[in-house]
Amino acid sequence: MYKVLDLFSGCGGLGEGFLQAGFDIAASVEIDEKACATQKFNHPETQVLQADLTQLAPRDLSLATGITNFDLIIGGPPCQGFSLIGTRLGTGKGFGEFGEDPRNKLYKEFVRYVRYFQPKMFLMENVPGLFSMHKGAVRENIEQDFSFDDPEGLFVGYHVVSDIVKAVEFGVPQSRERVIFLGVRKDLNIIPEHPRAVFKEEDFFTVQDAIGDLPKLDIRDGEFSVKNTPRNEAPYLKLLNTNAKRIKRDTGFEDGYLYNHTTRFQNERDREIFRILEPFQNLKTLDPDLIPIRLRNGFDDFYRKLDYKKPSPTIIAHLHKDGLAFIHPDGNQARSISVREAARLQSFPDNFVFIGPQTAMFKQIGNAVPPLLAYHLGLHIKKTLDAINEIPAREPISTRS
Repeated sequence: MYKVLDLFSGCGGLGEGFLQAGFDIAASVEIDEKACATQKFNHPETQVLQADLTQLAPRDLSLATGITNFDLIIGGPPCQGFSLIGTRLGTGKGFGEFGEDPRNKLYKEFVRYVRYFQPKMFLMENVPGLFSMHKGAVRENIEQDFSFDDPEGLFVGYHVVSDIVKAVEFGVPQSRERVIFLGVRKDLNIIPEHPRAVFKEEDFFTVQDAIGDLPKLDIRDGEFSVKNTPRNEAPYLKLLNTNAKRIKRDTGFEDGYLYNHTTRFQNERDREIFRILEPFQNLKTLDPDLIPIRLRNGFDDFYRKLDYKKPSPTIIAHLHKDGLAFIHPDGNQARSISVREAARLQSFPDNFVFIGPQTAMFKQIGNAVPPLLAYHLGLHIKKTLDAINEIPAREPISTRS
């Protein structure tokens, strides 16, 4: 079983998918206390460190965990710095040339860990805009940082490829895109390639597939656990839950119960809009008297009702502030989506339980990598790692799956 280090792990979405794909998430690092609590609850065999990676040296991680090597490092550094890069400024020592925004240090920490542990492979994910930012210069600099060979021989660089993946093409009922960087250590003589889509457009899962079976709720309704008989034979739910049942958890999860299906409060004015708004209808087309004054001159999509017949828009961390952009498609319920509904749309299995206040749960879900996307990435990477173990050293080869 391949040993993995998960950096900037959040509540464990990326790790969940790799666990389902048969990897050993030996250790993870996350700064947020509540996200760590959720990950520990669901991944009890992972050593979860709550730490600031800018303050945690790789050597100290080894001392804390007793682990000195990893086959794979995965993670998604927070992306705020990438969205504000203005000019290309030299930083020296092979660390790229895309500016000194302090938040870019988080990305550099990922590079630092890869250079220190020298895993056979790494996977780093981030926002899709990074791919074409400054006409591709930022992406090229990131690839150069990973491919950089230390002139004194302290570390070896990586063969790196990058591409944008669409979560909906890997079974996630959501129009989410991410840029993925894959790397294989140069001395292993394999060139990585990205996986091909698993699902075609006519087979994409929808909001109905994801949440259509869940019990109806009112506002500020639901319980931590509730008796429920899921449609396990439904294709999406089968895909969601089958592999997850193999993971050992300390949640006390019982078949026939549903967890985290709870809703937030909404005022009656908003609920009136929820009832009459059609899926993805422009707010400006409603009676002006219904529209809040602050929204009458902009923010046409501030209120957005999901469409049962289509994949959801990208689930984002802003969901923890309000759910007005994620209104349940059933107008009779007149509410935004519940925690479990958000988790279903992000492809978290039903036996993955979220810990913390409701706002923290929504934030954890919005920040996560969809586990189903991670699962397929894991299967693809496993094929490459298997090839590394089987093929003798020779000229670089391709391992497309």
